[in-house]
Amino acid sequence: MATNDSAAYDLNTFSSLLESIYKGLDESPLWQTFLCKLREEMNANICFLILRNPNPGDLGLLLNDGLPPHLSGSPNNVYSDGLYATDPFSNLPTGQVTTLEEFVPTEQLLRSEFYLRCMKPFDLLHILGVDIQLAEGLRVSLRITRGVNSPRFTAQDKDKIALLIPHLHQAIPLYARLQQMESERSLLDRTVSQLSLGTVILDDNRHVLHCNAVADRILTEKDGICSKDRQVLVTHGSEASHFRQLLNNAIDAHKQNKPHIVQAMAISRAAGRLPLNIVVRSMPQVSQVDGQTVAAVAIFISDPEYKSQTSAEMLGQLYGLTPAESRLAMALADGQSLEDASNTLHISRNTARAHLRAIFAKTGVTQQTMLVSLLLKSVAAFTANK
Repeated sequence: MATNDSAAYDLNTFSSLLESIYKGLDESPLWQTFLCKLREEMNANICFLILRNPNPGDLGLLLNDGLPPHLSGSPNNVYSDGLYATDPFSNLPTGQVTTLEEFVPTEQLLRSEFYLRCMKPFDLLHILGVDIQLAEGLRVSLRITRGVNSPRFTAQDKDKIALLIPHLHQAIPLYARLQQMESERSLLDRTVSQLSLGTVILDDNRHVLHCNAVADRILTEKDGICSKDRQVLVTHGSEASHFRQLLNNAIDAHKQNKPHIVQAMAISRAAGRLPLNIVVRSMPQVSQVDGQTVAAVAIFISDPEYKSQTSAEMLGQLYGLTPAESRLAMALADGQSLEDASNTLHISRNTARAHLRAIFAKTGVTQQTMLVSLLLKSVAAFTANK
């Protein structure tokens, strides 16, 4: 491995490549600029970065620069569709930059199905590659290709790739962690929405940073509370003043890194509608770069008229309820009386009472209020599809 950057790259080229590796975390497609720059620097026709190897039923995650658009834009390719298993240039020694010629005799390669179907149609003959083993079982592969009329890869070419390995070793696990965090955030957001709880996150300038689906629906209705110019506003005079004070208190607590404060209020709505319930909470202070926007306040909005998203199918699985019993249980969880539920479901009151007795026996509760509480707190409330 080269011990000096200048042994392989000029300083500007090396800096540009490193910048593209870390900026590539936020690109779509991922690392497109890096692969393009690397292909040009290596005088190659295609660069591949394989983040997930193909398997039966899984085409893998192959990033590239240089493939024709009709191939790169398609999820199907001859490599992923069965020929990956016959790739002679796979499972390389970890961290060791290797050429295909070192790995497989050229005469043997030219007779292989892999060459005839995956390489020759695209004018591929020379390949330079490295496999990188990362933490938690992650393994990625970088491949650079040249055509029949291009020179073989040299020792200096190998040095160029070797200098990039430590940076790929840092950037790719960082991407994996960011993906995991986003997956967890998305799951939490959907779960909170399924609990019929609106969530709005504000920065210390009261600007909305995030708003889940329930909160967005409530704010769009503009009944007692709304959003304007990226700010959340309460529309009734005295309540608006109180709400602004709650936000001021929460923002001050955030800036001073005081223990979290939690405040609540009710927001009036149009005649005949129940008030919204609002909780305002300060968020912990975090280390930040100068000028960075961070979350300062969380607003939680509960609409007592919002229908439960409890899953009838899941209720049946949890408690052994029949479909008819599940429908009645869901109607009661939505706040209907037994009489209203029987009318809604077009069943007699005697049938509704019989269903209710069966529900009590299967769930182990003895009162309708206990049943509603049980259903709203059960895991069935987390599983409804949005």
